[in-house]
Amino acid sequence: MQNPSSFVRYSFIVAIGFLFVGILFTIIGWPAAELFSILGGVASLVFYGIFTHASVASSKSVYPRHLTFGLLVVGQILKSLQVGFGSYLFLVALVAFLIWVVWSVLEQLPPSED
Repeated sequence: MQNPSSFVRYSFIVAIGFLFVGILFTIIGWPAAELFSILGGVASLVFYGIFTHASVASSKSVYPRHLTFGLLVVGQILKSLQVGFGSYLFLVALVAFLIWVVWSVLEQLPPSED
């Protein structure tokens, strides 16, 4: 696939910014949290899919990263809509994040000589 343009890359940064503002608005209880969470979450997932598809490097540690990002976005959208299940998705996203970090570090080590 073709390398994504600078516009697409910066749009991804803006989408993550919208998601972050949605998280902040959810914490402080502002009414616009739903708008920022949904717009930022959906746009972030679309751009994340584009970048994942365009990626040339592949490793097995990307699966927990996919799970982490997806659960984080869905959990935030549900939390901003005041659905109680969103908090549990945040917890599972934290566990998936920790698994991703450990897996990616262990994947970079040279093979053992056993």
